Amino acid sequence: VGALQKNHPIIRRELLAFLSSKQLSSDPFKPFDPKVYTHASTATSQSDNTRNNTHPEWSSIYLYHQGIRQSDICNKYFPQTTHILETKCPHIMAGKCGFGSIYFSKLERNTKVKEHCGPTNIRWRCHLPLVVPKNNSTGGSSCLRVGLPGVNEKCVGWEEGVPLLFDDSFLHSAVHHGDCNADENNCESINIDM
Repeated sequence: VGALQKNHPIIRRELLAFLSSKQLSSDPFKPFDPKVYTHASTATSQSDNTRNNTHPEWSSIYLYHQGIRQSDICNKYFPQTTHILETKCPHIMAGKCGFGSIYFSKLERNTKVKEHCGPTNIRWRCHLPLVVPKNNSTGGSSCLRVGLPGVNEKCVGWEEGVPLLFDDSFLHSAVHHGDCNADENNCESINIDM
């Protein structure tokens, strides 16, 4: 995990360069099934709802998907990130097994990923936040929740470059309310199964 934290600036820079590339004709992130996420807004009026984004979305770009390296994406767009993962973290990469994936994740403003559990406890998941709207580290506007609500639930806000490691088999969810006045409206991270 230390190698990920140390190399956070390189991974972030490569993702931002990819996203600002003139070669992209559309958003490269592919949405997850809309059944797994919903609105996070508590807005009561239509004008509030419009301002706070009426189209929540959780999406991803896979580097490894269920253990299979996505070579075109890795080699063409994320060679530095892939090199860091494969040379500095090979001993922790469950992304190479059938139960593991490594992907860039994006939560649009006003999105809540519904509570869910991973399929097995043989892996841990690491979120390395790369782009986080300001004033978020307290968990107020955006956070990862792990555990049973009202029993052992913990809510942790994302902070750029600070990895969050958790057992994916435990109940967990994520929410990003966002700030409609912020320049950076999305939360983006790289998620790594270990």
